[in-house]
Order: sequence, then C-alpha cells, then structure tokens
Amino acid sequence: MGTPRIQYLLILLVLGPSLLTSGLELYCQKGLAMTVEADPANMFNWTTEEVEICDKGALCQETVLMIKAGTETAILAMKGCIPDGEEAITIVQHSPHPGLIVISYSNYCEDSFCNDKDSLSQFWEFSETTASTMSTTLHCPTCVALGTCFNAPSLLCPNGTTRCYQGTLEITGGGIESSVEVKGCTATIGCRLMSGILAVGPMFVREVCPRQLLTQPRKTENGATCLPIPVWGVTATVAIAAAINYSLFLKRQFWAWV
Repeated sequence: MGTPRIQYLLILLVLGPSLLTSGLELYCQKGLAMTVEADPANMFNWTTEEVEICDKGALCQETVLMIKAGTETAILAMKGCIPDGEEAITIVQHSPHPGLIVISYSNYCEDSFCNDKDSLSQFWEFSETTASTMSTTLHCPTCVALGTCFNAPSLLCPNGTTRCYQGTLEITGGGIESSVEVKGCTATIGCRLMSGILAVGPMFVREVCPRQLLTQPRKTENGATCLPIPVWGVTATVAIAAAINYSLFLKRQFWAWV
C-alpha cells in the first residue's frame, strides 16, 4: 500500500478529459490488508495504488479493525467502494486499556479518493496504550494471531486487569474471511471483547469463546468449600440413591416385624 492523492489526479488525466468533466464517476482507493505488526504506528502503510470506480449512488469507504495483545497488534484493513450507507466517520474503542485493546475505525465519504488515510496513528495514539504499571500477581497467556496462536507466553498483567481472556473473532465481509485468536489480560467480563458490536464498516464480527467449566473446588467467603457442579451432581445422586435405599430398607423391616 503506497502513494498520495496527487498520483490519483495523474491517473485521472491518463484516463481522459471526458472522465474528469462527466461528474458522474466516483473514484476510490482500493485495497485489503491482514497482518500482525509489532510496531503498527511506523510499519503499517495504509495507502494503495489500486483505484476502483464506484457504481452510481455508492460511497468510498476505509475500515480497519485493530486488536492489540501484549506487544503485537492484528490489523484487518480495507478500502474501496460501498454500495450504500451515509457519510460518517466512526471510531470505537471496544475494549479499553489496560490489557487487551480493540479499536475500530471506519470512514464513509462521497468525494473521489476521500478514503486516503495512510497511517493508523492518525486516530490511535499507540503510546497511550503501552504505558501502564504491571501487576505482580496476575499472569495470563498472551497472544494475537491470524488463525491460531501457536505460542502464548504467560505474561504479567497491567494493573487494573482482573482476569484472563481467550476467544476468537470470526470476521467476514468486504473481501475478508478470516479469524483472529486472542488471549491476554482484561477487565472485561465474559465474551465481550467487541463490546457486543457485530459490524465494523463492511465487516461482520462474530466473537466465540470457549466455555469455562468449573472443575476445581472453590472457597466461599466464610471458608466453606463450594463443590464444582459436576462433583455436586454426582454427590447429590449418590445421596438421593442412599436415601431411597434406606427408605426401602425401613419398609422391609416394618413388614417383616408385622
């Protein structure tokens, strides 16, 4: 992805004067990127040399979804025409720092080459997301990857986080069909890394988290042991069976005495 708006004016001149004077065509930057970067503010270039001519009534759009875990950020970005919608710029911080951070940006606009953002730092201050005091107690497996994390080191969590998150964002639409596995520290409760938002520009996002089954006993506030549900179920079944057997025993003893 790589050149500024002036080059697109040259492209229009090459295409011919009739296209410039017709006033009917909408030209948009076109591009698609899916990557994981350790330094997205400096390493990710969001321009493109491709041009798309939109149908009548369409808009230009540029959309990006960024998921940061530890020192790495997954980026899913697109530019092009969108057949319908309204002019708007939308920035959402779905999962705030400290810990895992998810930010989305979308721009719908109606002028030729208006989808010309070239840097993510224009709407995300990366320095603000990296400065935090680390905890000394909570550790979580931490990773973000297109597809599957093959290595998730256990890292110290920032102060303010309370739990470990594990989930997958399944993303479709706008030419993208991919999944992003995410693990890390968070203060968000449940499977809500996207804060319940299912659409980001042309992209649809489905968040999937594994069920966390209770398998170990826990201590209640008064010190009593709370048995896990499967164990409680077995214990209850045994107790009920014992009660039934004892009742039958009493009945047999009663009729034998009579």
